[in-house]
Amino acid sequence: MIARFYSKTFILLLVAMFITGCTAIKSSRDIVEGIHFERIDSNAASITHIYLHRRAPDGMDLHGELKRKLAGRGQIPGHLHITLIDPQGQILKEANVDYKRHNAQSNHAHFSIPLPVSLETGSTIRITHMAAERNDLGDHTQWTDDSAH
Repeated sequence: MIARFYSKTFILLLVAMFITGCTAIKSSRDIVEGIHFERIDSNAASITHIYLHRRAPDGMDLHGELKRKLAGRGQIPGHLHITLIDPQGQILKEANVDYKRHNAQSNHAHFSIPLPVSLETGSTIRITHMAAERNDLGDHTQWTDDSAH
């Protein structure tokens, strides 16, 4: 009886240590603070989650998820237009980014992209879902400067 009590206690202790370790790992991903996100949804999808993480030595990675607004499964038409804006409101870079569904049954899609510049505190990342346009962007994102427009 006592051995059974100790084995349950040991298992609970291991589970608690595992959960604590996973929490520490997740928080060590160094989420970037002080950057504003502007989400512009379409009638087809809404941008549900956005994360910005530091990448060694001085880069940043943008990750996120979007969800189909209408019930049902299948592809989410379109692509994302990402605009990087400095604290003074000047556009630094822009790009069209594709996203991928987790599986064929999913009504969610995710995106992940390294940013071409490190953003200052107070900068904004505008993410616009462009539903009416084709999403045959390929695997390589092409960032453009504001001067190209």
